[in-house]
This record gives sequence, structure tokens and C-alpha cells, in this order.
Amino acid sequence: MTEKIRKSENLHVLLWLVKDFCWMMEIKSLGTFMVFPTIAMSAYVCYISKKELNNLLPNLAVTSWICANSLWMLFDFYQWILKPYALFFFSIGFIFIMIYLYRIIIMGKKG
Repeated sequence: MTEKIRKSENLHVLLWLVKDFCWMMEIKSLGTFMVFPTIAMSAYVCYISKKELNNLLPNLAVTSWICANSLWMLFDFYQWILKPYALFFFSIGFIFIMIYLYRIIIMGKKG
């Protein structure tokens, strides 16, 4: 299962890079389109890593980050009022990663 997760994560990174490249180059239509497969792949990575909480929590943090990052990009592209929603997703991601760090550093849980 770990190999499946790694391959999925690597595909997810490619999608994320394409989305962010479009953002940087101001390719609005492709960048906007790339939000959907990027978030979907990140959600799939969460789904396949759900059996191990210490894998799931960082993946949930990444998914939250991608959602926030996508909203920020859409704000930059279209001036839609999305920054408060982006802040929500950044905050949720921060909470997921803090829970993960608490589990591994304070509680010493491996899995």
C-alpha cells in the first residue's frame, strides 16, 4: 500500500506544480481547471492513507493547503473575495499538522 500512496503523491505533486506554474505565468483558464484534479488527487491520497493516522494527518494538512492555495490563486486571477476562506483552510491544515507533531513528538506514536 505504501508504494501506491507514494505513486499517488508523486502524481499529486505534478498536478500541483502545473497549477502553480499556471498561477505564476498567469494562465488563468488552465490554472483554474487544474484546481479540480489537484484537489481530487490530494483527496484520493488521503483516502488511500486513511488506515494509518500518522500518514493521514500530513496528507490532510496538504489537502487543506492545496484548497487554501487554490482559493488564493483564484483571488489573484479574478479578484473574488476568497481570502477569508483561504485562511480557514490554512488554519485547518495547521491544526492537522500540529496534531501529527503532537502524536509523534509528545506521545511517541509511530503509526
